Amino acid sequence: MRLSVTGLVSLSALLLAGCSAKHDDAKVRSNAAIESVYTDLGAGSCTKEIDRTDPNETPYLACPGVAGYALIVRRVDAGRQSIDIVDAAQRVLPLGYQEFVTRHMSTLGEKAEWRVETKDGKQVPIALIVRVQAREDDDDPEKVTRTYCAVAKIAPDEACVTDRLTEGAQPEAEVRRAADSARERPCAPAQPPMTADGAVVR
Repeated sequence: MRLSVTGLVSLSALLLAGCSAKHDDAKVRSNAAIESVYTDLGAGSCTKEIDRTDPNETPYLACPGVAGYALIVRRVDAGRQSIDIVDAAQRVLPLGYQEFVTRHMSTLGEKAEWRVETKDGKQVPIALIVRVQAREDDDDPEKVTRTYCAVAKIAPDEACVTDRLTEGAQPEAEVRRAADSARERPCAPAQPPMTADGAVVR
């Protein structure tokens, strides 16, 4: 049986469509150069540590990452969580979600998604995507009102949030495209501060 060029293209498109969307495996290849690697942010996959530099000895979670990198999940303020990236040289690079993603109470999603580039057979993390669940209703502080996809670039000399994208407002592929080009963009400005009564300054 002979297939035309059009038929081959259609068949290839169907095969590719069947391999996209869900990512239950540890890695999902999205193109030849960049792939996703996932880190579980739950207590079952991370090690509970104590910050000895903190007078309150606040506990945090140390989570394994990729290519010598790791993540620290910590409470940064009452009812707020954020992530520090620990690079291969053991430098701690705080992302400050409480300043650059949302000033409201917030928790983190179950997984972090690394965008990883392979160069000369070695993996190099270039960005991190984490879902930040904001609780913006003061009358119901337990209710998640909005989930942000926090995109952070990972450069040789810095890591910072570059984008705050509302989950569901754009396709997941669009979030990944923002991550893949994050190194080309500046760090995001801080979110407006909050007043003493919890209102956001506009």
